[in-house]
Amino acid sequence: MKKIITSTTILLFTLGGECFADDDLEIKIVDESHKSALFQKPDEIMGCTDFSLKKEESCAKKPQDVILDKLPSSSQINDEDIEDKSKLNELKEQLLEVAKELEQLKQEQKENRETIKELKKLVKVLTEKRGRKKVALIKKGIEKIQKRKSPKREVTIIRKPIKEISRTDKEVIVEVQNNESLSTYAQAYYGNNRLYYRIYKANKDKIPSNLQITIGTHLRIPLD
Repeated sequence: MKKIITSTTILLFTLGGECFADDDLEIKIVDESHKSALFQKPDEIMGCTDFSLKKEESCAKKPQDVILDKLPSSSQINDEDIEDKSKLNELKEQLLEVAKELEQLKQEQKENRETIKELKKLVKVLTEKRGRKKVALIKKGIEKIQKRKSPKREVTIIRKPIKEISRTDKEVIVEVQNNESLSTYAQAYYGNNRLYYRIYKANKDKIPSNLQITIGTHLRIPLD
């Protein structure tokens, strides 16, 4: 953004004891504050919270946590669903899909391998067992897996710099880190956490409609 200020009688200088004024002088002031590393860096930048009704404040999650969120909770499973053949097959497919996504993670950890084994065991239980015993085993197995997800966090404050991958006059590419949210980036780069939607619109191919961002993802922050 450029601002032009035209002033009359701005430049005064003295020559031979006489004072002269240049009435036609034009001064240009160029505002380049948007090119700075951060727009206005407040003393504290809000990180994230998992206890807010505002989705844009949700904490970035580990890739495996995002996948495990696709599992049904034990309370969503009942006797009727297990006895209904079509719903039974739907549940089996859901468990197998989660196992498949965990296998596709680039950096597969030991914990993920154990979870994959347990998911496949649950599918086997769905295929072989019958009645209430099957329901109890499935619920217990899913509860055990869900406990491996990272605990929910209260409101956090950013203690380390946002990780920038690249920067131009028009945009910054950041890598999502722990304790960050869309509101974090909006506050850091625009000075207003309510402008998170600008970042969402620029990254619709990477951010789902629930605004859940994933650690390790590269996001584009528009600066123009």
